[in-house]
Amino acid sequence: MDDDRQGGVAPMTRRTMMQAAAALGAGAAGGAASAAPSDPWADMDATAMAEKVRAREVSPLEMLEAAIARAEAVNGRLNCLSETLYDRARTRAAEGRVPLDGPFAGVPYLLKDETELAGVRRRFGSRLDAGLPVTERSDPMVERMEAAGFNIFGRTTMSEFGALPTTETAAYGVTRNPWNTNHTPGGSSGGSAAAVAAGIVPMADAWDGAGSIRIPAANCGLVGLKPTRDRTPGMDKWFPALNLASHFCVSRSVRDSAALLAVTETQGTPGLPPTGRVEGPSTRRLRIGVAASSLGGHAPSVETAAALADAVALLEGLGHSVRPVAWPIDADAFQADFTQIYLAYGDRMADRLARALGQDRAALMAQAEPASQAMAMMGSMISEAALQTTLERVGVHAARYYAGFQDLDLLMSPVLLTPPVEIGRINGSVPILDLAQRLNHYADYTMLQNAVGGPAISLPLFWTAENLPLGVQFAADRGDERTLLELAYELEQARPWASRRPPTRAV
Repeated sequence: MDDDRQGGVAPMTRRTMMQAAAALGAGAAGGAASAAPSDPWADMDATAMAEKVRAREVSPLEMLEAAIARAEAVNGRLNCLSETLYDRARTRAAEGRVPLDGPFAGVPYLLKDETELAGVRRRFGSRLDAGLPVTERSDPMVERMEAAGFNIFGRTTMSEFGALPTTETAAYGVTRNPWNTNHTPGGSSGGSAAAVAAGIVPMADAWDGAGSIRIPAANCGLVGLKPTRDRTPGMDKWFPALNLASHFCVSRSVRDSAALLAVTETQGTPGLPPTGRVEGPSTRRLRIGVAASSLGGHAPSVETAAALADAVALLEGLGHSVRPVAWPIDADAFQADFTQIYLAYGDRMADRLARALGQDRAALMAQAEPASQAMAMMGSMISEAALQTTLERVGVHAARYYAGFQDLDLLMSPVLLTPPVEIGRINGSVPILDLAQRLNHYADYTMLQNAVGGPAISLPLFWTAENLPLGVQFAADRGDERTLLELAYELEQARPWASRRPPTRAV
C-alpha cells in the first residue's frame, strides 16, 4: 500500500498529536475499545462532525488527523485501505481548500478504489491497473462531494473489477469484517464498509453494479442506499450501454445518506423529479410486499429467515401493511439475461483495458485472477447482436417489475441468502463452476434493481447469535428514494443500530 506521509505534512498542534497518540494506543490494545475523550468525534456521524467544524469547535485538519490515527490503528487488522492520500488531504485542510459552509464541512472521507480522483491513478482492485494513466479530472460525484466539504484521505479495497460480493484480491489481499475477522465484509465496496463499521470514518464511497453497496452494508451493519439510475452522476464512461452501476455511499446513519443524496443528486433528469432533503419519517403507512425466496428460488438460511420475520413483525407493529408476494418478473428468464450482460461486461472490460494500456489482451488477462479470466472468456462468446437482444429484453423485465408497484409501495426481501460468508469461500481463485454455485446460494437478491435501474436500500435490522449483521432490503418504484429514506428514518428510531459496535474498532 502506498504511504505518502513523508514530507509536505502540515504542522500538527499538540492537541492533535495527543489525539493521534490516544487513538493509536487504543487500537494497539486489540478488540473493541470505548471512545477515548481525546477523540470525541469517533462516534459521531458525518452530519454531527460537520456541525462541530462549522461551529469552529474543531478544525478540518484536527478532524483529519484523528481519522488518520483511527485508520492507522485498525487497518492492519482489516486491510480496508488500498492507498493512503494523507498528504493530499492535509494540504487541502492546511490551505483552507476544504469548504466550511457545506453539509459535510471538514468530514474525512474515503474513496473506493475505482472512483476517479484528479491527480491519482484510477484502480480496479487489480494488479492490471498499475499502468493506467493518472486521472486528469475527478468523477462528477467526487466534485460534488468535495464541494460539500468532504476531505478525501485514502482509497478503499474492492473485489477485482467489482465482480464479486467479497473483497479478497491478488492485488491487495483479504479485507476482513470488523464484526468477525474470519468473515467477509462483502463486496465489491467491502473496504469502504469495513472502514465505516470499524469507526475510521462515518461514511465512505461506494458503487453498486449488482449489489455492491447493499451487500457490504448488510454484512457490516450499515445503511446502504442504491439510488435510481441517473439519480447521481457516475455513468459508466467505458460502457454506457451496459451501465448497471449507481454511485453513492455506505453510512452509519440515515440522515447522512439523506444529506448526501440531497447535495449530489442530478437535477433535470427526464422523468426523475428531485428527491430533495428528506429529514425524518413520514406518517404515511405503507403497503409492503415480502419476497422471501431468492430470484433463483432458493430459500434463505435459518438466520436470514429469522431476520426477515423479525422485520415483518417490526413493520406490522408500526402499522404498516405487510404481505407475502412473488417476484413480479419471470425470474428464470431475468437471471439468464443478467448473466449474459455481466459476462459481456467482463469481456468488454478486458478489451478496453488492453487498449488503454497498449498491451496484448491475452498477456494482460494472464495477470488477472482466474475468475476474471473465465468471465472474460465466456463473455467473448456473446456476440453484439445477442447482447443487444438481451438488453432489449431487460426493458420487458423492467416494465413487469415496475407494474408490481401499482398495488405496493415497497418490496422487501433479504439482501443475502446467508450471513456473511467465511473468508476464502468466494473469491477470484475459486474454480469458476464452484464459484457460480456458491454465488447462486449467497448473493441472489440484489441484481434486479441494477438491471431495471430502480432504488433500493439495505438496513441493519438484525444480528445473528454469533453477532454478525444481517441487512434487510427495501426496494421502491423508480425515483422513489423519498419513501425508502422516510421508512429508514422510522426503522432507525424504532430499532436503533448506531450504538452497536463491532469487536474490531479503531477507538
